Amino acid sequence: MNKYLKFEYWNTCDLGNIYYQGGQHFIFYLDADVGEPIHEEVEEGQENGDGDFIPTYRRQMKRYRIRTGLIPDYLIDAIQRMKLHDHIELTFKSGEVEQIYNIDVEPEWQFEKYAWQGTVTLTFDMDESITVGACCDNLTVTDAIPEWYWIATDGSDDTGDGHYTTPWKTLAYACTQVTTPGETIHVKAGTYNETTQIVKPLGISIRGQGDNTHIISTFTHASNLQGSIQCVSPDGITTDDNSSISYIKLTGSNLTAGRGIFVGYRNNVDIHHCTIEDFAYYGIYFYASSTAYPDLFMTGHSVHDCIITNCSNNATGYPGNVRTHGTDGLLIYKNVFDNRERAAGSNGNSIKTWRDKRLKIYNNTFYRNDSEIAADGTYGWNFFIENWDYRGDCEYYNNTHYGLAKVDIGGELNNVDADCTYGFKVYNNVFLNPANAPRSVNGNEEDYVCITVEGDGHDRVEVYNNYMQRYNWGIALTTPSSGTGYWHHNWNWDDIKIHHNIIENIGYSDFQYSGIGIWWVNGTNDAPYYGTFANVLIANNTITGNNGGTYPGYNGIRMDANGTATNITISNNIITGFSQNAISINAHSNDSLDLINCDVTYNCFYNNGTNAVFVEAAINETNLDVATGNITTDPTFVGGSPYDYHLQAGSPCINAGINVGLTTDYDGQAVDDPPEIGAYEYQE
Repeated sequence: MNKYLKFEYWNTCDLGNIYYQGGQHFIFYLDADVGEPIHEEVEEGQENGDGDFIPTYRRQMKRYRIRTGLIPDYLIDAIQRMKLHDHIELTFKSGEVEQIYNIDVEPEWQFEKYAWQGTVTLTFDMDESITVGACCDNLTVTDAIPEWYWIATDGSDDTGDGHYTTPWKTLAYACTQVTTPGETIHVKAGTYNETTQIVKPLGISIRGQGDNTHIISTFTHASNLQGSIQCVSPDGITTDDNSSISYIKLTGSNLTAGRGIFVGYRNNVDIHHCTIEDFAYYGIYFYASSTAYPDLFMTGHSVHDCIITNCSNNATGYPGNVRTHGTDGLLIYKNVFDNRERAAGSNGNSIKTWRDKRLKIYNNTFYRNDSEIAADGTYGWNFFIENWDYRGDCEYYNNTHYGLAKVDIGGELNNVDADCTYGFKVYNNVFLNPANAPRSVNGNEEDYVCITVEGDGHDRVEVYNNYMQRYNWGIALTTPSSGTGYWHHNWNWDDIKIHHNIIENIGYSDFQYSGIGIWWVNGTNDAPYYGTFANVLIANNTITGNNGGTYPGYNGIRMDANGTATNITISNNIITGFSQNAISINAHSNDSLDLINCDVTYNCFYNNGTNAVFVEAAINETNLDVATGNITTDPTFVGGSPYDYHLQAGSPCINAGINVGLTTDYDGQAVDDPPEIGAYEYQE
């Protein structure tokens, strides 16, 4: 809960700087509380032609007061000058936000102990709002605290009628009474014990008053398609819901309840400013069946400004704090996902997505434990996100991650639909592991990879501008490990770009083997199941293997593949601090790899076991260049703490690269021609 009231205001009207500087956003904090409302009678009307006021109706208004210590004169002056076109909001100590208006300011001075002291009283309206048109006209007055429909801890499902003064007691019952689309069920502050499923009618919104509105559910069901709050329409088609669930705290009663919010075959459900915690299998699930309706998608959903904690288990149906299955345009942003409470071996994904397109996951913060391998060897699902079978135009960006877990872009039926232009993009993410995390005692070091593109075929996937530290593998491109069963569909990979990533301190300090910055590994050596790869670009990455321990990372970039790889470019990368070859190209399990038109050129190798490119003799090569433009001198980073991988003046990597078609660097700066080697363009 907030300690202070937050008072903020800003001006977006285009009338100019008449009252105070336009475009500025002011915030200050008040160590005070809002007093009880003061009732006032106000007459509305207009003057007649003779200058007389003719009232047309009378309305009762409520005004509120805050009495606080003195605030700066310029703020008092600005508040006194506010007009209707200003935005003024008050954030209460409970976290609830309200728009306020018609503010009066009354400074009160007094002389005490040889100095002037005083207070300020702010008086304002809050229970009505004024909606302003394009240029401060077309004003309409609405009631912001409606009389209908409400539940409260002191309400009654027997005698209540949903009015503000005579509310119902439970949300489950209220959802059986409010059925007209467009209405909202308001939940007053308090703790509610809901023992039955809450079935939200189509078009009905649920709105609480922040974490003080605490709904504890004990509802459970064997099916993953049944949540404590159920928002579902008949399958086969999707129906517009046009509703929201907001400002509530929903708790699964210490994992007693199985699932939080289920949305099935409905469009346009916005879940925001909620805390969802302690459900056994998932927090939120958006679902449209992929097997019966492979081209059916739900649209218009969003999850934002939520805190979702301890709502994922690895035992049942690929769970996640948020699960998706068949959405188009789902937005997941500005949330906190915390999966640190489950025991190792029983933790599910933070986010699990399946068969989505135009999915955008951004500006979230993730927390996970470093190891999800239990003492008995039980494998946990240590994913920040596990995506499966994308359908195009999906993005994962600007997310911050704590804990040694991975982002996984996988699947067996990945496809770019005709109305999409690319498959999946992962960019501008940060993965922070400030110390060497514990390694699996069972030798599963390959599980500790930061970003994985895995599974069957992939089309137009791009991984760029990510920062990652102290993983065993930085980025992995992996195909299945066997040729039968679940993995057997389409092993064609085309147009894969891995560029401008900073991959730092790769490898475990206590483990001699593995530890690879970027690993392209074809997992099977069964001849009928060789992969086919075309147009793969690995460029302008800065990769370091020095981890401060006995054993640095093994290779900066490594290929262990078989099948056919055509038009492969590995250029403009800086690789330093690895114990073996800077780059190693191998045929998987000494089997056959046809490598056609491959350039491993214009890279910088420094302080590695071997500052060169190793090519296994078993490879069938056509037009392979592993020498042109490669240098082996110190790239001369700026350095410092935290370490800065920008280039110093005079670095041999400045303008030493080759144009591979990339336009901006890790900082978003334009790329020169020729470009720099590494993730950054040099800036004087």
